[in-house]
Parts: sequence; C-alpha cells; structure tokens
Amino acid sequence: MRSIHKALARAALGATFALFSVPAEAAEPASRAAVKPATEGPLPRQAPTAGALPPALIFDSGEGGELDSAGKARGRALYEQGARAYAEARYLRAAELFLEAHRAFPTPQLLFNVGKAYDRAGSASGALSYFRDYLRRSPDAPDHAEVSSRVSELEATLAERGVQQLTILSEPELATVLLDGSAVGVTPWTGETWPGKHRLSLSLPGRQPSESVIEVLAHRADDFRILLSPLPPPKSPPPAAARPVVERAGGPSVLTWVVLAAGTAALGTALFVEMANHEADGISRTGAFFAGAGLSACAVGGVLLYVDYSPSNPLSSRTSRALGAAYGGRF
Repeated sequence: MRSIHKALARAALGATFALFSVPAEAAEPASRAAVKPATEGPLPRQAPTAGALPPALIFDSGEGGELDSAGKARGRALYEQGARAYAEARYLRAAELFLEAHRAFPTPQLLFNVGKAYDRAGSASGALSYFRDYLRRSPDAPDHAEVSSRVSELEATLAERGVQQLTILSEPELATVLLDGSAVGVTPWTGETWPGKHRLSLSLPGRQPSESVIEVLAHRADDFRILLSPLPPPKSPPPAAARPVVERAGGPSVLTWVVLAAGTAALGTALFVEMANHEADGISRTGAFFAGAGLSACAVGGVLLYVDYSPSNPLSSRTSRALGAAYGGRF
C-alpha cells in the first residue's frame, strides 16, 4: 500500500514540473530576436553562412599584416577575453575588451563585435554607433543587409526618444567640433541631438575653420564629412621704400669756405699789422696772434676740403663724378 502512494506522488510531481517548465528558446526576449543567441558568440565573420570564426583564423588570416607580432598577440588575448565575457553575459566588459583588441589589431570585424555587445547590453546608442562604423569601414561586407536592418531598428529606437545620431568626420581628423556653439569633442565624433538644423563649427591648427548649418533627420542617422583646407601661406611684408639720398651741389661745403676765408683774412691782417709796424725788433704780438690764428684756420680748412672731396663722403660723390667726366677719368 505504501509503495502505491509513493508511485502516485512521483507521478504528480512529474506532471507539475512538466506543466510549469518553459523551453529555453521561449525565454529569449522579443526585443532581442534580431540578435543572434549568445551561444554563437560575437565572433568576427567573413560570410553569413560561415558561423563563428575561430580566433586563430582572425589573427592569422593576413589582416593587419603590417602590425608586429606583439600587437597581434595582444589583440588575440584581448579578443579571447572579450569572447569569454560575452559568453558570460558581461556585455559591457566584453565591449571594452573588443575595443582594446581593435586598438591593438584594427579590423572592422572587431567593431561589429563591439556593436553586438552593446546591443546585448541594451545600449541602442552604442550599438548603433559601432554598427554604423562597421558598415562605414566595410561597405562590401557580406552581412551588410543584415546589419543595415538592425541599424534601421536602432535608429527607430532613438527616434522614439526624440533624438537621432550623427557622426562628424573631417579631413584631416582631430578637428575640434562645436555644435550650436558648444564644444562636444574632436573628429571623428558621434553623438545624439534633437532633429532639426544645427550650427556646426570645426577648427584645426594650420587649417581654415569651417562654419556650416546641418540638418539632423528624425528617423535616420547620418554622416557629415567636412574637408578642412590648408591655410594660405603668410604674405611677405612689402619691401621698405629706400630713403632717398639728397645730394647737394659739388664743391667745398659752406663751413670749409668760411674757415678758409677766416684763415686767409687772419693771415692778411697779420701781414698788414707787420707792414704798419715800423719797429725793427721782430714781429709784434698782434701780428703773431693773427698769423697764428690764420695758419690754424687754414689748416682746419684744408682738412675740411679733403673731407669734402673724399670718395667715402656721400656728399662729394656728385662732385667726384663731375670732375671725373670733365677730365676723362676717375677723380
């Protein structure tokens, strides 16, 4: 009798468990139906039918061949850590690790992984940004249509919030971005704002600043590419006007004439004084004074006369040229 009761209890327990159990497939949220299950992993793909690509094929496929072995090894290690974090549903940590792997080993497939991790984490802005970057860098990707479809769904999600995503690209990069007068970052820059017209300003040392009005659409993210032209070379200052040299008429200067005339007059006075002096005991004091003054003045006048006719004196150049022409040679 006791064995019959035990059998009935086991049967009732099994029926209850079967009634309240839910299949694993039905537990996936409807909002994530467009995203592949986590068991497939966020691994880079070469074709939609290829499934998960082993890490060794990613880092040994020849992509990024210019990178050194240390960069490849670091990228592989970070990728594998990110794949484990993704499998453990630590999606934000997985996104960080995939980004670090992309810095060590740049490849568009890793950007796809970042977008997928953000999508799983429920970040529509982050997923949209990296899915768009993936498509921008891989315009011929085999899964372009699939990823574009998810991009459209994420754009609609942002539109429901009253904002939309935009990306500012510049050539060259690292230009400061001002949106409606506020600095928001450097190019390439991606962010969200309300739909409508906005004032966009870009500046970069050595390049002409750019000012434009852009329009952000309500239901579609967009890229805005700005070419920053080089600054024109600085204009050289005009040559300074040469100061005109004023030449006066050739010949001795007025000062020379005055000194020579004074010396001659003094000598003449000394001679007149001595002629008028009837004393026979030598030259008088007055005659000696005027004679000494006359000789000194004549000596000074001679020096001034030499300076007036010296070739190094710019004031005498005209006179020298005139005398050279008159005598048929160089004076």
